[in-house]
Parts: sequence; C-alpha cells; structure tokens
Amino acid sequence: MPRTSATDFIKLINSRIISTGIYRWRTKHFGRSMTSQSLLRKFPGEFHNSGDLLAFIKPRLRERFFLSDLNKKEFYINLMTSLGGFDPILDDADLVHENKFQTLGSETYSFGEKIDWHLDFKSGKRWEPVFYSKIDALGANEPSDIKVPWEVSRFHQAIWLGKAYWISHSESHAEKFKELVNDWIDKNPVGYGVNWNTPMEASIRAINLIVGMLYFTGSPRLDDEFILKLLCSLYEHGVFIRFNLERSLRNHNHLLSNLVGLVYLGILFHDTKAGKRWVEFGRRELEKEIVNQVYEDGTDYEKSTSYQRLVTEIFTAAYVLLKLNGFSLSEMFTGQLEKMFGFLAAATMRDGRVPNIGDADDGRIFRMKSGIDFNDHRDLLAVGASLFGRADLKAAAGSFSELALLLLGGGGFERFSSIAEEKPVPSAIFKEGGFAFLRTQKDFCSFDFGDIGLRGRGGHGHNDVLGFTIAGKNPFIVDRGTYCYTCDTATRNRLRSTYSHNSVIVDGAEQAEFSGLWSIKYDPTAPELLNWKTSEEQDVIEARQHAYERLPQPVTHLRGITFNKRQRTFRVEDHLLGEGTHTVELMFHFAPGLRVVDLGRNFLALEGEEFVLMKFQHPFTLEDWEHSPSYGILQPARTARVKLEADLPATIETYVFIISGADDMNHLLNRIQSTGAAG
Repeated sequence: MPRTSATDFIKLINSRIISTGIYRWRTKHFGRSMTSQSLLRKFPGEFHNSGDLLAFIKPRLRERFFLSDLNKKEFYINLMTSLGGFDPILDDADLVHENKFQTLGSETYSFGEKIDWHLDFKSGKRWEPVFYSKIDALGANEPSDIKVPWEVSRFHQAIWLGKAYWISHSESHAEKFKELVNDWIDKNPVGYGVNWNTPMEASIRAINLIVGMLYFTGSPRLDDEFILKLLCSLYEHGVFIRFNLERSLRNHNHLLSNLVGLVYLGILFHDTKAGKRWVEFGRRELEKEIVNQVYEDGTDYEKSTSYQRLVTEIFTAAYVLLKLNGFSLSEMFTGQLEKMFGFLAAATMRDGRVPNIGDADDGRIFRMKSGIDFNDHRDLLAVGASLFGRADLKAAAGSFSELALLLLGGGGFERFSSIAEEKPVPSAIFKEGGFAFLRTQKDFCSFDFGDIGLRGRGGHGHNDVLGFTIAGKNPFIVDRGTYCYTCDTATRNRLRSTYSHNSVIVDGAEQAEFSGLWSIKYDPTAPELLNWKTSEEQDVIEARQHAYERLPQPVTHLRGITFNKRQRTFRVEDHLLGEGTHTVELMFHFAPGLRVVDLGRNFLALEGEEFVLMKFQHPFTLEDWEHSPSYGILQPARTARVKLEADLPATIETYVFIISGADDMNHLLNRIQSTGAAG
C-alpha cells in the first residue's frame, strides 16, 4: 500500500487551501443560485430555450443511467414488489408524505407541515444558515449531533417515493418529491447552512436526487421549470464538490464519496465541459484510491466492518455506472473490488449480519427502505454475486436484493439466478488487512491481528488488536460498537478503548493513546501473524502485538485461538512475555439479550438461541456494560472481566463451547468437572 508522497502533499495543499479558498471567496462575493440561462450556456450547440435543452437531456438520462423508463416493465415491477413488499414500499412513502423520519437510532419524529432541514431533532439544536466554513461540524461534548440533519438531507427518501410511484402510478408521490426538492433548494442556498458543511453529504445527496429524478422522468407533475431548477442545483453540487475535495494525509471514505458523486454528476452533465472533466477525474482518482485505501487482499485500511461495506458500495456504485457508459476500468480495479466483496462474505455470520468491528455510523449511498439492520450487508453481497458470478457470494447473500435490482436491473437478477450452486463461505485470512474469520456453516469467529487503522492514525479503527468475536446461531461474544461521534465524547472514547474489546490490558494501559475523536498519537502495536492453519477439522491462528512494550517493564502479548470445528470449541491462549509482576485484565463482552449465569468454579453460561459454556483459568467478575448495535443506540449488556496480578512470563487459557441445548451443556459441564479436562 503506497505511502504519502510529495505529490500527495501538493494535491492536499491544492484541494484544502487553494481550490477551497478560491471557491469560498467567489461564493461569498458573487454567489447566487444558477439560473436556467446560465445552465443553457454550459451545453454546446444552440439551445434557444429551456424546452430545447430538456428535449436534449431527457433521452440521454434514459441511456446513461441504470434506472430509467425502460425498466418500467411488468417483470421489473413484479420483482421490485416481491423484494420490497407492496405494502412496506407504500408505508415508507407514507412516512415521507407525513414528513416523518427515523434515523441514527431515533424514534420516529414528525416535522409537521414542513421539514426543518437544519435541525437535529434528537437534541433540539438548530444550526443557523451561515456560510459553510463557519460551521463547527464537530461540536464536541455538545449533546447535539450534526449527522442528524445531514442524514435527512441525504434524500434517501427520494428512492422510497420513487418505488411507490412505480408500483402505484400515483402522482402524489411525484408531487411530494417536487415539494421536498423545491423546499430543500430554497432553504439551503449553495454554500450556506449545515448541509453544505461537508462535501461527502453533497455527494450522497446529489446521487439520490439524480436517482429520484429518474424515477419521475415520466411524470407530468414534474414540469420543465422544476426539472431545470433541480438540474441547476445538481450542477452547483458538482462545482462545490470539485472545489472542496476532502483530501487528507490519509485519504478515506470521505474523498471516495466525493469521487463517486463527481462520477454521477459527470455522467448527468457529460455534454458539458465540466461534466466530462468530473467523470474522468472521478474515474482516474478512484483507480488510485482503491490502491491507496484498500489492501491487496481486499481489506479497507480504515479497519471497520461498517466502513468496509460503505467503501465497497462506493466503488461498486461508480463501477456499475462507469461500465454502463463505456468507460474503461483496469483489471486491477475490478480485481480489488471483487476481493472487497470476498471480505464481506467472509465476515458475514450465520444470522446474516457482520460483527460490529471498529466504528459504525450507518452510512449508505443507497438506503432502499426506511427500516434496515445496518449490520446486515447481504443486499450488497447480492450485487457482488451478480457482478462476479461467485457462488460463495450468492450463498452469503442468500437472495437477490432491492439494491441489486436498482444497480443491475432485471439482467442482474437473471445473472444472480444463473449461479447454480451456492458454495458455503470457508474460513479465510486477510493477511495484509489483519483479519481472520474462522467459520463453519454453524459457527463463526473473527480475529483482528492487524494495525489499529489508517496506517498509524487510527481513524475509524478501535483499540482492538488481537481481539475476537464468537457467534453460533446468534452472536455471543461481541465488540461494544460506537454509539456516536460528537454528541458524547466520553462514551465514544470508552467504546473504542481496549477495555470495550475482547482483548488483554496490561497495567491499565491502552493499546494506543487517543489524540482526537478519530486519531491516535501513534500505533505501537506492530502486530505480527505467527501461525495460520485451516482444515476441515480445525483452524489455528496465532499472532503477537507489542503495544505494552512501551511500559517501564515491557510486556509482549501473544494470542492463539484454536477452533475445533466438530466439537464447536474455541481455545484461547494468551501468553504474556516479560519480567516482573503486572496487572493483567482479560475482557469478554457478551451480546445484549443473553442470559448470563455464573455457574461457580470459574464456569459461566450464556443462554440465547443456543448456549455457550465458558471455562476460565482464573476467577472472573460480571459487570454491567453498554452496547451499541448501531449508531445512536445504547443497550444494556453484560461483561466478564478476569483480573489478576501475574508474575511474567505467564500463560492464560480460556475455553468457549457452543452447545445446542441445555441438557448437552449440563452433560459437558459435569464431564469437565469430573475429569478436569476442557479440551
């Protein structure tokens, strides 16, 4: 993976200082909404009026985008309805008509007659429509969360209205789309207000507005005046994104979202000079960033399963549209994208969700319905299965999805259906990214043996090196999640600390010291993979990390996990190498909703859809903890902590047995207690 070069620094200075400075000066002094006449002049040829321009543009929309009137066929509509459900599609549209939203862990909130696009309705804070550079996006330690108005303004609701329009043919949905877009443009003049604060938000919003417009291109309610107003706003979005690129010393998902936004806007305005530049720039830079941000094995270097999904969706959304319009993409890009899908498949548990490793903020480019499980990535896996014809991706996806239908149409469904044999996803290791997934069709274990994230800067990675999760029919041992970024910094730091992960803490020290909400001072872990073996009988992995070697008396942590697949048993061995006496703590975090029972004699039981018996080498204490399954939500859960004063070197063993029923657990417990053998 390339390191930051002099060229990268020049690009950073140009994007963050020169280009942005020029844009801010021009917008402050000359900024005004683009007129239809201004838009006319962007196109070549002689367009005497807006009607001529729209007559030129509309046929090209049907040609250039995957969603068009050409898809309004009985097969497509029936498929849409079977995937989304007729009533649920209309229910989502009803929420939009009533100006009701549920987002980022909130209850359903009603704005009333008009949406306040600048309001965090969870806290009640409203941002004033000042110039975008004057807005503090972090607002650290305030109870408000700027992501709430951002999420409402991403316009995912345009898709919900569009789907309802296609299956019901009711013009009320087109009228609501027009009402919302008109109101948003009027209340959010370009460059002013919270919704222009971050180019990522402008990019996602632009993509969803384009898709929304495509749903309604045949509606008589969308008159020429409105379409021109929307096109003018979208062109302004493109200019804003291009002059405010979110480059940094370690580029990440924000820059990628800028680039995919430029691809979509560039395709929309490809008959203009700017549009041609936008799409080519976006394509070229995405080719570079898939190398810069994705390890060769397909792991996103932000070290988060949630952001792995978002970044994969970004690359996929660009890939599909570029290919549709005849743009070439390298074999390297295609190969890396396929590997990213391979990671998502390997990380998918038996219940269809992924373990919540690293940060999670529920980010999506396309959100196909109001209520979704943000840890379930199978809808995107269906896209990958259809694109690459992979039986393992189809097995992980389970079925075709609304997202796949949106991006790939009826042809995508036929390709998905033609993959005859579903191949179970095997155990897999991603050596460059530092993840291993030990698995059978029944059981699952994730193991993180890589760096903290973002090549030493932390980013969306947590202090979870050599941490693991375990699941059977349901998750048992889990990471604690994220909760929020800015509205509660104490909880954010607590949930990304080593103590909130299933790892080892020595002398109370964090694996890395935090220096900001998304950064660390440096990464001292320097993890190393020591051993990896997989077979039908068992998986074995062992790794070492060096974070605690910075202590006055240095300590090296080695962890090995052996997964006996037939016996459904995990043996966790922790080796603490060093000298002297140290305080050693092992954390084991349990999924919310489980019944956790201390059986005595260092045994513990977890009761869910299945059962887990745990045997500890040393006494443990049970504690109440907080768990965040997705952004904005906290749930009560239980944690076991093993704490001891250990003379080093020392080895600590922990056993985890997954059991189908209570009778089998009692039998196993009696056998272990009578023989003294856990393995």
